[in-house]
Amino acid sequence: MIKILCLGDSLTNGARNEFFRDYPIELSQIINEKKKIPNLCFNEGVNGETSSEILKRATKIINNNNYDIILFLAGTNDTKIPIPEKIYQKNIIQLINLAKVSDTKIFIGLLPPIFSGLPCYSQKEGNKIINRYNKILKDISKKNNIKCADFSNFKERFYSDGVHLNYKGYLEMAQKWYLIIKNDL
Repeated sequence: MIKILCLGDSLTNGARNEFFRDYPIELSQIINEKKKIPNLCFNEGVNGETSSEILKRATKIINNNNYDIILFLAGTNDTKIPIPEKIYQKNIIQLINLAKVSDTKIFIGLLPPIFSGLPCYSQKEGNKIINRYNKILKDISKKNNIKCADFSNFKERFYSDGVHLNYKGYLEMAQKWYLIIKNDL
């Protein structure tokens, strides 16, 4: 039995999906179909949380469970504040260290762009920050030999409201996660 922790914000939680299916549900099904491996994908995505808030929860979640894999995707909410790049970087490094201490393999998702005029998200400024956060994620991942799922090129057709994904978007996200973890299952 493979236990996968899916940790993040509303993009992990599956917010605004018209069929209420998130990427962890889809990923579990893909693993069952393609690898025939019993698995549980635990959805620990909370709408609206920043990387700092997720890090606080992660300590308890990771410490109290025995996961084989962690999939981490967060930072879109950080753009609203915005969380300074140095703080975002510290949060990611601390999360990676938590995974190392718990002897859990971690994978990181690059942030998808924003296509929205939702009240608290700025498409122009938000995407500038997302690009800088993605550079941080790439640099940290390379330094720590961590694989990244690249969502940075998602097209607007994958979105329900310009920030959150629709069913096709979450399915695409699950497929991209699968491609980077399949050899580690």
